[in-house]
Amino acid sequence: MKKLAAFCLMLLVPGVKATPWLDTSDNYLRQSLQTLAQAGLLTGPINTYPIMWKNIAIDLNKIDVNQVDPNLRFAVLHLKSALDANRQSHQSGIKLSYNSHNSPIQSFGEHYFERAAVTIFQEVQGDSWAGRLQLSYRNEFANATTENQKTVADGSYLAGIWGNWVLALDQDSVWWGPGQQSSLLLSNNARPIAAVRLSRHSWQADARPWLQWLGPWSITTFAGQDAELDKIFSSDEPNNAKYWGGRATIRPWPALELGISRVIQWGGDGRSNSFTTLWDLISYDKTDEIPADQRAAIDISYHLQAFGWPLTAYAEIADDDNTSGLPDKALTLFGVRSYWGEQNAIHTVNLEYSDTFLDCENSLRRGNCAYQGEVFSQGYRRFGRVIGSGYGADAKVLSAGYQYQTLGGISWSGHLYRTDFYNETVSGQLGSDAIWQLKLEHRRPLFNGLFSVQLRLAEKSDVRPDFDQSYNVAGSWEYRY
Repeated sequence: MKKLAAFCLMLLVPGVKATPWLDTSDNYLRQSLQTLAQAGLLTGPINTYPIMWKNIAIDLNKIDVNQVDPNLRFAVLHLKSALDANRQSHQSGIKLSYNSHNSPIQSFGEHYFERAAVTIFQEVQGDSWAGRLQLSYRNEFANATTENQKTVADGSYLAGIWGNWVLALDQDSVWWGPGQQSSLLLSNNARPIAAVRLSRHSWQADARPWLQWLGPWSITTFAGQDAELDKIFSSDEPNNAKYWGGRATIRPWPALELGISRVIQWGGDGRSNSFTTLWDLISYDKTDEIPADQRAAIDISYHLQAFGWPLTAYAEIADDDNTSGLPDKALTLFGVRSYWGEQNAIHTVNLEYSDTFLDCENSLRRGNCAYQGEVFSQGYRRFGRVIGSGYGADAKVLSAGYQYQTLGGISWSGHLYRTDFYNETVSGQLGSDAIWQLKLEHRRPLFNGLFSVQLRLAEKSDVRPDFDQSYNVAGSWEYRY
């Protein structure tokens, strides 16, 4: 029975392969991770993805599954099984996916960018290095922003570990912040940018007395280039735009996690792309003289008990125009999360509100300026999709989510959204459009692989033309060997 349970649990973690980190491909695994952090069994900051397995492994090795509260037993077994799968030296796999209509919103764990795709990967791992080659052959939507890329290498990486640092060349999705349904600065709503990334390997607290108060901490930074702009924008667009991002998180007390993030769009053809120019932007020196779009965010998570229920309250505030270093165009996100469980299953719920509407004073139109910037005409987007919030700009969204997982490898989830979109009408008045959306998902083992199917039902929006479909069916099947 124990072997069967372990096998079923391994089927629950399709995104976990021989990598130094846990990526953004599996929301169910994230729920187990957050549950253990909420209970204090994981000691470090967990709101930055990819998140290093080394941190999780050290804490998991201290847990006796037979001694933990029954509410937490499933989450412990789930993470331990994923960790065991991650220790394999090599792994291969194939994934088939289908999407009936273009999905305007992507949440954590979702990658629905094309009508259909066949993905193959080969991954290997040594003591101090790891790599994965992942290729997807895609059938794109006819009405989507033209990418002209039938084959992509999203999800590929090469990483080396030196001391307490991981240096990687990758094209992997990231998720910065505690948001369950969305993230204001970086999420997996758009396809990932190829980047060089440097991250702290362990979140262990600093032993120096003057830094001990930080508690466990992590830091990551990346530099990348979007070389796709010249394929979809006019010759006036500064092609080959550069991106720099940095994020630091601390957990000074077991109940509190704090994070700060920053992303800069800069450079491109015909502009300075030197490290000196980048440093001037990072340090806010000569920012008025250097064409760039800058954004920053701060976030907080607090774990508490309320009326006998474990709760995590979280918030994120993003500055959509960070050239001065002070927040003057704020996007906001707030939410709460809880769980209850048993020996063979776990339930998680959350309620979240986000607001990406900005009534910019210097804009000729009300709204229509969040994620837009002043330098790059495509704004903070890749192939037409916002790199930050999955709801895009000018949206106020209240969402409720529920996930249920069992030891048998069967999972269910449901999400309900109430979305208010804003846009200026032809007459110059600010118009709004309120719609409801429902998303249902089911996962289960099938033919020695993992099958997932998702159904979205949504009211059509008069303000957002991308919400022109009343339903969407998506599915995938992944087999690893």
